[in-house]
Amino acid sequence: MTVNLALEYIPRRMQELGYRADYYIRFRHLVLQPSEELILDADNQFFYLIEEAENVRVESETGIFDLSESTTNEMQYEHQNKIHISNYLPGINHLRFIQVIPKHKIKTTIKK
Repeated sequence: MTVNLALEYIPRRMQELGYRADYYIRFRHLVLQPSEELILDADNQFFYLIEEAENVRVESETGIFDLSESTTNEMQYEHQNKIHISNYLPGINHLRFIQVIPKHKIKTTIKK
């Protein structure tokens, strides 16, 4: 998904979910350390992967995005709730999201 597609898609998706325009948008650029694993606690939030990230796994209740995965038939760009991220590289890796936060509940923490 590209930034432009995400910015066109998000208002429609939020309308579909009943949020209308009652949400905030944040661009998130995560810099993952070598072989780092982290968890994003994104209760009642949505994270949209805005590029095809290689050597990384993003997994949540809504599905996975992992280009090295051979046992799934679909990659998910939309993630929410507890999001597990793994950097497969022995070096630094970058991961870019658009975060959508509905206005009635805000909570985000990063755990390592």
